[in-house]
Amino acid sequence: MYNYVYINKIKNLINEKFPQFEKNFNKQISLFGDKWLNEFDSELEIFFKNDQSILKALQGYVNFSLEAMRLQIKFNIKKEYENKTYAQASSEVYFSERYMMDLYLPGNHLSHYLWKHHYKQQIFFNKKFLKYCNLSKKSIFFDIGIGTGFYSKKMLQSLPNSIGFGFDLSPYSIKYAKRMMNLFKCENRYKIIKQNIIKKKPKELADYILCIELLEHLENPQLFLNHLFRMMKKGGYGLISAAINAPNQDHIYLYRKYNEVQKQLKASGFRIIDFVNDKAYKPTKKSLIVPENVAFIVKK
Repeated sequence: MYNYVYINKIKNLINEKFPQFEKNFNKQISLFGDKWLNEFDSELEIFFKNDQSILKALQGYVNFSLEAMRLQIKFNIKKEYENKTYAQASSEVYFSERYMMDLYLPGNHLSHYLWKHHYKQQIFFNKKFLKYCNLSKKSIFFDIGIGTGFYSKKMLQSLPNSIGFGFDLSPYSIKYAKRMMNLFKCENRYKIIKQNIIKKKPKELADYILCIELLEHLENPQLFLNHLFRMMKKGGYGLISAAINAPNQDHIYLYRKYNEVQKQLKASGFRIIDFVNDKAYKPTKKSLIVPENVAFIVKK
């Protein structure tokens, strides 16, 4: 057992109810050590608090992961995402209370720690992106497609003089993100806006922009990036990431290689400062396609 109350709670629940996920949990500990244990234990304590809440989130994560695995198997055969419009994905995912609150949001939340490539993106945010942020300056940041609100919360914690604006269209993402801000005592510096940035541009410009794994959810990510570029101040920085070869119920646009995202960013006017590209896991066969994510630090 570890000297972390909530890590032990989730570990015991995995061992008892979802033993097929025990190996991956232990692998995360061996890969990332005490820092991972500390951060994850704190996240569990503040947001989930008790066994029942952790169990419900863990069940959502398991279903979220199993669904991703099933879709990845299909993808390795067809080599294409399911043909779906944004309107269809919105109806099935973003505007389905049961899907969002029971599976998608808790699954996504825990994946920030339990999926290797998602935690590596956090490391990239902490070690690389924050170097380009002025921690003492009063600043404004936008988070477009807030999901759980996880990265908005990290930004507010890291930049104590910042004010954040989160943009999303799902009422359930908005609900989840509001809870995130309240529990982590960030609500006074953050405003969530239900707004399509293509149809209506914010009145202000941002010093920093976050856009985490949203591009693959869109029918036309290039158009979206063009608008994103216009929302940033000259000299501002952004962290923009995307999922590659990673089928999901709401993934519409298929990126097969990270440089496809790179080309779209450059076409929108962004200057790429740095990036990281991580695979979700090591393939058991060379022929298998493995999901990846890529995160870019960009400048206007």
